[in-house]
Amino acid sequence: MKVFRIVLFVIVVSVLTTGCDSWLELKPENEIVLEDFWKSKADVESVLAGCYKSLSERPVIERMIVWGELRSDNMVEGRTIPAGSGLYDMRRILDGNLTRHNSYANWGPLYTTINYCNTLLSYAPEVREVDANFSQRDLNLVIGEATTLRALAYFYLVRAFRDIPLILDPSINDTQDYDRPQDDEETVLNFIIDDLNDILNKGWVRDSYGDRASDKGRITRSAVNALLADVYLWKEDYENCIKACDRVLADNNLRLVTDIEQFYAQVFYRGNSTESIFEIQFNERDVRNTAIVDLYSSLDNSRGYLAFPTSLGCDYATNYSTQYSPFNARVPGSVELEATSDVRSWSFIRYEGGDAFSIFKYGGANVYQRDLISAKTYSYRNTTANWIVYRLADVMLMKAEAMVQADKDWDEAFKLVNDIYLRASETKEPLVADNYSNKVDREELVLRERQRELMFEGKRWFDLVRLARRGGSVDRLNRYVTLKRSDSPAPLGALVMDALYMPIAKSELDANENFKQNPYYDTLRDK
Repeated sequence: MKVFRIVLFVIVVSVLTTGCDSWLELKPENEIVLEDFWKSKADVESVLAGCYKSLSERPVIERMIVWGELRSDNMVEGRTIPAGSGLYDMRRILDGNLTRHNSYANWGPLYTTINYCNTLLSYAPEVREVDANFSQRDLNLVIGEATTLRALAYFYLVRAFRDIPLILDPSINDTQDYDRPQDDEETVLNFIIDDLNDILNKGWVRDSYGDRASDKGRITRSAVNALLADVYLWKEDYENCIKACDRVLADNNLRLVTDIEQFYAQVFYRGNSTESIFEIQFNERDVRNTAIVDLYSSLDNSRGYLAFPTSLGCDYATNYSTQYSPFNARVPGSVELEATSDVRSWSFIRYEGGDAFSIFKYGGANVYQRDLISAKTYSYRNTTANWIVYRLADVMLMKAEAMVQADKDWDEAFKLVNDIYLRASETKEPLVADNYSNKVDREELVLRERQRELMFEGKRWFDLVRLARRGGSVDRLNRYVTLKRSDSPAPLGALVMDALYMPIAKSELDANENFKQNPYYDTLRDK
């Protein structure tokens, strides 16, 4: 396996004592010799900080966007991606040209996080023997955090690639044999579930760290349960998904931001809001989220390399809308609009006139409108954005999806959807439960609300893949995805079920003869 052929005689971490205002500002540095390390509690905390820091690396954030959003109906090209640039492989994917040569078929960045976690899990127990200040409770909590971060990385990988190698030992030199085959999806998912349930049952996770940044930027019990709910939903284990969601929803530290005027600013501009469960932390000083600046929007450029499809756009002020917009949906079996005046239609995306809908979420700071007939004024952030992995609205909609699929109480499931919808409605007119009288209509309502609420957060493609997996067919997924572009040079979406997943990179196949390519990509002319 190529990513583990790198010689790591050292652990890439260091404690910076100068200008460190909080634990979250501990940053990995370079080359601490293994035998000189693992002597103190501070060494363990440095490596744990390195595990978190690895998730903030640009290649990881790009993959969260590419794997979870790019292939969906939410994204098209914005301003032209320069040919020959490192981002041009995104253009190829948007054109339906995904092969094993695409750089985003490289899973290395997530395995880097996994290797950090494996290293910590392997060596941290030794510190317990030499540092009296590092208690057993301290060790247990470190194990809980590292185990959850590793599980999160594996969950991204298994959703993107399906069958992946499950590596549990640290790579610290070039003598270890990692030429092993992939593990099947079921094995990986069960491993994740067992790991997460184990730390929950043992109590090896905190409810709170005592400060907002740590509660949102480090693993808590609710973060573990949110991840567990997501994994159960992917496995179609709806009963356990609902239970995991209920544990999150019972957390009194979490509250939905219901103020319509503060919703965007609190959740996406300031970040670490009351509804946030886990966010990857960035700061302007040394850990900037440059992926958002280039791909979504920024103070210097209101239109990033990615944009929202014109064919799905909706702008109430200019009466621009299409029948396919999630913000212009019809009540099933009727010409009546499902909803109007949804603030997300102009606070998550920005209509720039003509056929341009840019992505405002994350990159924007504020939208100001003097009165109902005045044009909206958009301002952009001059600080860097966090990346939200889980928030309360996501968990509420996970539970609603699981309840619909398990044929549970529709009134309860509907209320979860309606609560999310209402906080974004300027008119405060609720949805009507009776308008969704069968399972398909209810399923599509939940899917539509997840699109409206979670667009550009790395969720939509995975939502559509779940839809395809449940039905054993790509037809419904393709009906959504093909709406975004009529001039594609190649089919969008997925031609067959195997095409829902990424190809394994050619470099990985060359490095490990035991890897088997996804069968769909083996049929392509480009081998």
